[in-house]
Amino acid sequence: MDYTAFILVLLGLQLICLFVGSQSAKHSQTQEDYFLAGKKIRFFPLMMTFLATQVGGGLILGAAEEAYKFGWMVLLFPLGSCLGLTALGLGIGRKLSQFQVTTVAQIFEVHYRSPVLRKIASTLSIVSLFAVFIAQIIASNKFMISLGVDNPLWFFLFWGIVIIYTCLGGLKAVVATDMIQAGFFVVIFFFSFGYALYMLDTPSLAVLTGSGGQEEFAFGSAKFSGWLLMPFLFMMIEQDMGQRCFAAESPKTVSRATLWAALATFCVSLVPIAFGMLAKSQALEIPTGGSVLMIAIQQLTSPLVTAFVSCAVLVAIISTADSLINAISSNLSQDFGSFTSKISRIRFSQMISAFIALLGIFCSFYFNNIVDLLVLSYELSVSCLFVPIVFALYKKQGNKLSATLAILCGVAGFLLGRLFSLEASKEIFSLGLSLSGYCAGEWVFSQKYVSASSLVSVEKR
Repeated sequence: MDYTAFILVLLGLQLICLFVGSQSAKHSQTQEDYFLAGKKIRFFPLMMTFLATQVGGGLILGAAEEAYKFGWMVLLFPLGSCLGLTALGLGIGRKLSQFQVTTVAQIFEVHYRSPVLRKIASTLSIVSLFAVFIAQIIASNKFMISLGVDNPLWFFLFWGIVIIYTCLGGLKAVVATDMIQAGFFVVIFFFSFGYALYMLDTPSLAVLTGSGGQEEFAFGSAKFSGWLLMPFLFMMIEQDMGQRCFAAESPKTVSRATLWAALATFCVSLVPIAFGMLAKSQALEIPTGGSVLMIAIQQLTSPLVTAFVSCAVLVAIISTADSLINAISSNLSQDFGSFTSKISRIRFSQMISAFIALLGIFCSFYFNNIVDLLVLSYELSVSCLFVPIVFALYKKQGNKLSATLAILCGVAGFLLGRLFSLEASKEIFSLGLSLSGYCAGEWVFSQKYVSASSLVSVEKR
């Protein structure tokens, strides 16, 4: 790899993002500007920020590795995220955007009339998103080390610039830089793939239509949950996606942007999957702990192309991480921000964003397993919040008891699934328990309503 080109391109991109982000900060006058971009995000920026948020390092590097093992069946790997975006586009995103709220957790106060549930939901959201954020930092560190860039100075400089522009400009900066970052990694991924096919001696069609894979593919409960169910359900309740729905200029814009983002996400994910297939068909040896994608890029392209692809992978990680910083800061500032009267709300939000980012970097040195962090973060939020949030979107009158029991039963299911070996999927078990809790609350409410109606009827007589 051309290390000089890698450092110069990455640093240049970051400085461009820093300039764009600092310019965005000049137009933020209120917290609504800072966290919702004034609710004026149009179709193309919204589509690109949805794409940038979903195409992270895990999807890119993970898809190539799974394709090397299993072949084209790994198309199911990105399908959970794509289906989640599609669900947002077909109605859920429109429903979310119609709520006059700034955070997903605020739905619990607006619909269920419970400030306490709002804070509980916000806390669960913060814990989940923070775990995902730590995973992105770990992934970036491991990736840079695997490339031979193991100088901590570059790591801290890299993340320092991200923190500065994300904290200064809020969601406006995130959306503006996402357009740059997503545009860069889309162009680089497709260019590198075309270049690799051009350089192959074997006919490209024969390589790409081969069965590929060295292991037999078995789509069991673990893959169903990890690849499809959890990403699909998490997409509909996570704060960073909801925040974008709330910030759109109209519900129609949300629908169009999410549907096109789903298509774009699936198309981009085809590139690392194809590289995984190429690596297997060319019998490339992957060292223990090595990246299938980067080994394939190094062997099938040039050092300069490898440098650009390395930058594209890191940019994809950034584009996920900066939205997480802003989403966590939104939860803390909007749902727990009653003590901000002594300083301006914008300044407080910037301070919270910086604190979250620095804390994430600090915590990343004490964790190592990226997959476990991601799985835990998805399961915790989905187990507790999915049922009451979805019912809030489609049920006119909310019942506080139902939402409370749904959250409590979801927590119980999440814990029991880890304490005991269950024959059924533990994620489906916890979701079923949460739904049972919600239904129990509805039954209790209906009984009280029937009793009250009977008492009124008797009194009239």
